[in-house]
Amino acid sequence: MHKLLSLLALSIFIISCKQSSAPDVSDIHADFEIIRTDVELKNVHSKASLDSIYQKHPAFYSLFFNEITGMNTSKNPDTMYADLQEFMSDSMIISTYNLTDRKYNSLQDLHKDLESLFKYLQYYFPNRFEVPNIYTLISGFGYQTFIFEDEKQSDAIGIGLDMFLSPEIPYKKIFPDNTNFSDYLTRSWSKPFIVKKVADLYLEEINGESPGHRLLDYMIHNGKGLYITSLLLPEKNDTIIHEYTKEQMDWCYANELQMWSFFLDQKLFYESNFKKIGKYIFPAPKSPDMPDAAPGRTGNFIGYQIVKAYMNRYPETTIEELIRMTDSQQFLEKSKYKPQKK
Repeated sequence: MHKLLSLLALSIFIISCKQSSAPDVSDIHADFEIIRTDVELKNVHSKASLDSIYQKHPAFYSLFFNEITGMNTSKNPDTMYADLQEFMSDSMIISTYNLTDRKYNSLQDLHKDLESLFKYLQYYFPNRFEVPNIYTLISGFGYQTFIFEDEKQSDAIGIGLDMFLSPEIPYKKIFPDNTNFSDYLTRSWSKPFIVKKVADLYLEEINGESPGHRLLDYMIHNGKGLYITSLLLPEKNDTIIHEYTKEQMDWCYANELQMWSFFLDQKLFYESNFKKIGKYIFPAPKSPDMPDAAPGRTGNFIGYQIVKAYMNRYPETTIEELIRMTDSQQFLEKSKYKPQKK
């Protein structure tokens, strides 16, 4: 059994971009291996070498050939090798491999980021998650990050490096009719965001689903997610946590009161019509009826600020306790959140 989670730059200093009191996790061990299947497949030049790497990581390669590339491993070895050669000879795949080789020649920084993430996961959620091995791949622009079960029946994570080649690859120009490759989404498809996308895989299980469908419910729920992410990635700037540009992040901090007043004046907090609230909580190029500089998901930013206000007011609250609080109205009231005029 496996689970695929296809999830559809910037270490820039801004105010409040880092956790100032991150716990010491130096004594926590997080040992894992990064398996470069992108490199292994590029070096396959015979049926025997294909069989060798397949037998070494059968769970991953079964997934790769059957679902990621659409090949069929039940075919005879000659046909499967021929299919791989065809895949690897595609001009776009060749150029993607060459770019990936240059940009990801070393994964030392990525290993460091992931090790830190796994240590904080163990600190905040002890005995809940195992440390996974990482499999890098070229997915043919199909998968970014996903969790699957390896041959030892342990969780493993796949990372499609071809989905983290921005800005070198202009994704929108390559797939102009696919809205999943819109600029406002692909601007975070770069190396600094990989660890955040991996954290997102865990966040879905940690934070669960929103307890309600009103804007306020989503704001608090998604704000919790951003807050937890900031704890798991304490050295990452807010631009990484929120997946905003520096200009967008600066705009949100400078206009926090105006955003709050907008939601209040428009009576949106208790609105559940998705057409009216969707772009304030899900990825979008901008927030409707706000200034053009306002990015999408401004509701989540305000939710994040509410959660921070609550946690500052009740610092003894554990993360598990925070997650279990599902009364959004009560949470808002207890937070005493009140944005200040800038």
